[in-house]
Amino acid sequence: MGTLRTDESLKVYATFLEKGGLGDGCKLCEKESLQSFTHWRIVSNDFPYDKIASVHTMIIPNRHVTERQLSDEERAEFEIIKDTYLHKEYEYIIEATYKKKTIPAHFHLHLIITKD
Repeated sequence: MGTLRTDESLKVYATFLEKGGLGDGCKLCEKESLQSFTHWRIVSNDFPYDKIASVHTMIIPNRHVTERQLSDEERAEFEIIKDTYLHKEYEYIIEATYKKKTIPAHFHLHLIITKD
């Protein structure tokens, strides 16, 4: 498989990266919220895993932090969100390894509903 994106969307994403698309501030910090919580928010994904997903959003902390920098309050709220919202709305929660992360400085998890 190699990638979770179709060839077409992979080309669009590669072009975005080649043109320095991630070099001008944190793209996750700039995203509008689809759903907001106290310490977290759900945002759209401009480059979804369209090979497998019919819906692909991301959950991110409001603060620009790595996973290791999350506070106890942020971690606790995430567990509540996962149990009361994410498990009801999505099929998968995916985290890329550091090998595949393009925005490692802002912790995020991919929220997926697969294609039929």
